[in-house]
Amino acid sequence: MSALFRSIGVGSVMRDTAENADIDIGALFAALKRNWLFIVLGAVLFAVLTWGVAQFLTPYYRSEARILIETRESVFTRPNAGSENDRPLLDAEAVKSQVELVGSAQVLAKVATDLKLADYAEFYPKTMSPVKQVLVMLGLRPDPRTIPASEQVLTRMRENLQIYAVTGSRVIVVEFAAKNPQIAADVANKIANEYIAMQVAAKRQLTGDATGWLAPEIDQLTKKVREAESKIADFRAATDLLNTSGNTSLATQQMSDISSELSRLKAQRAASEAKAESIRAALKKGVPVNSLPEVMSSGIMQQLNERRGALMAEIANLSTTLLDGHPRLQGLRAQLADLDRQIRQEGNTILKSLDNEVNTARSLEQEQTRELNRLKAQAAEAGSKEVELRALEREAAAQRDLLQTYLARFREASSRVDRTDQPADARIFSDATVAGEPYFPKVLPMVSMSFVAGLLLLSVFVLLRELFSGRALTRNPVRTVRGQNIWGDEDNRIAENFTPAHNKTAQIDNKLIAQPVSEPAVANNEMIERQMARPEIDVETIQRIYDSYTVSENGADEVVAETDDIYAPNGVAAIASRLMLQERRRIILISPEGDAGSAGSVHLLRELADRSLRVLLVDMSGTGAISQAMLDGNKPAGITDLLLNVKQFTDIIHGDLYSDADVIPTGLSDPKAAMVQAERLPVIFEALETAYDFVLVEIGASTAEQALNLDSDASLFVMNVFDSEDQTVAQTALAFHEAGQEDVTILMVPHS
Repeated sequence: MSALFRSIGVGSVMRDTAENADIDIGALFAALKRNWLFIVLGAVLFAVLTWGVAQFLTPYYRSEARILIETRESVFTRPNAGSENDRPLLDAEAVKSQVELVGSAQVLAKVATDLKLADYAEFYPKTMSPVKQVLVMLGLRPDPRTIPASEQVLTRMRENLQIYAVTGSRVIVVEFAAKNPQIAADVANKIANEYIAMQVAAKRQLTGDATGWLAPEIDQLTKKVREAESKIADFRAATDLLNTSGNTSLATQQMSDISSELSRLKAQRAASEAKAESIRAALKKGVPVNSLPEVMSSGIMQQLNERRGALMAEIANLSTTLLDGHPRLQGLRAQLADLDRQIRQEGNTILKSLDNEVNTARSLEQEQTRELNRLKAQAAEAGSKEVELRALEREAAAQRDLLQTYLARFREASSRVDRTDQPADARIFSDATVAGEPYFPKVLPMVSMSFVAGLLLLSVFVLLRELFSGRALTRNPVRTVRGQNIWGDEDNRIAENFTPAHNKTAQIDNKLIAQPVSEPAVANNEMIERQMARPEIDVETIQRIYDSYTVSENGADEVVAETDDIYAPNGVAAIASRLMLQERRRIILISPEGDAGSAGSVHLLRELADRSLRVLLVDMSGTGAISQAMLDGNKPAGITDLLLNVKQFTDIIHGDLYSDADVIPTGLSDPKAAMVQAERLPVIFEALETAYDFVLVEIGASTAEQALNLDSDASLFVMNVFDSEDQTVAQTALAFHEAGQEDVTILMVPHS
């Protein structure tokens, strides 16, 4: 058992050297207090030296001019005022390009010539100092007498010039520094003005070049347009392709008119045929024809119908007073029969008239059809000729459009060439002014910084001197007797009141477990009772945990090393990697061999913590040995106190002293009383899973049935095996198999 716990407390702890030497902070502050006069006087000396050096430095004055990059064309002077695509693109890249133009050699050379900067010794010294002469003689710097004056002036100007664009704007700042404040202002303003002048000259040259190129192009296009239009006229005359009002050929227009007339004739013939057929059918069936609309439209038929109606009325009137054989009635009926005969004759007459109309329409239709066929052939021939004509027209139209475009641009360019003001795409909105005080040297900031630097440097010097002398180090001897406390007396006092500094208590709402308790589950209660009712770990077990430290001959602590391979397929590293690939974050760890196997849970916990995961171990092994080992023998509040609502989450989560993991120990409350609240365990585990990547629950030498009752659906089961030949291991594995839980991961516990 002693060898087992050697690996629990020291897995990731660095051992002290043979002689524990600590830095005495109080001694360091005392050294600073003793040497305060030395530090202050030294800092004052630094400040005085800095002030003296600043008095001999040549002052430099700085002036700046500001240029705004923008489009200067107005709505009246801008060509193609409605076009947005032709305007210059003033983005960040364009502004950076303008910065390079401002500092170009052409601009600087023009400024140097106009201001005669070569006459100033600052830009072109006539003599060399003795130091420079020595450097030239040694070949460490070039001889300025061999360099042209203009190049030397440009070099010095670039050293004193700073051009940059203001971030987030289209403003360019031109800064120039010189010994003479007037020269600094003049150079900055001159550079800005020369840049504007260069922009204007570039625009004028561009416009002149465009005019010179457009003039001959327009002459050539004019000739091409004239030739193209002549070809079109000659082709029309040769092919008789005369245009009509609808911009179509004559044959096509005639064919359209005849088609319309033919359609009208067909409709008229069809209507006449329909009328004649209806009259013919009525006469054939003996139906009175005077009721047909085609017959009723005839004037004679209308008169006959009126007379027939009058006779019918008279017959009906006399029938009321005379008998049927009366001569008067017989005469009227004879007249009525004669009228019916006349009506039928008139119907036959109308039918013949309609037949004549049909025949006439059919003859006209045939004539129009023959004319249409003739025009179709003529139109087809004209269509093939129109293809060539349209090609000539397209060519002429393209040449004409291009000529019009060139003419418009030529007129715009010609009008701008003669203008005296060519607005540049920039303007100076802030001229450089003569500086009233130098920007270098700044005596007060330099003296202040040197004083602070002196304080820091001399303080560091005093501290290092105190450390290297050994006066600021304290040593704590380590006891080397096995079975006794290995820490020094001072460390014992610290350990007694130790609270882990790296305790990352999970932010868990304690209301999650403050729920009314129903009748506890029998299976969970039985498991908790068996686990919590185990005898508490005695002093010897805690001593064996402390015995994980062994003492070598030279007095230094070292870890007893074994040959177990934690990277084996069932080793700690392999199991940790396997857990990271699955989705479940609650791990139930069973140790059939008791505390010997529980050590594997600690190894797995720390392996996951070393992989930058937030992990927590809940010690429900009953003995509480592993949690006490992780807490250096302390026995604080734990899971039993949380179940009884004696403590909250912030009181029971503690940091492992030897890794970044956290641990919830068994606790201080009565396990039997905590058993009543067993139903809260799933809620507690779910709350912990919201704050941690993995929650490891060590249940010690529990049975398979007890482990499955804990929560088999949301958990992954891992069985710690210290001795693979132990019968309890085989029995537990068999119990899991019989219970239908075959997904149990085996973790081989290292023997180191």
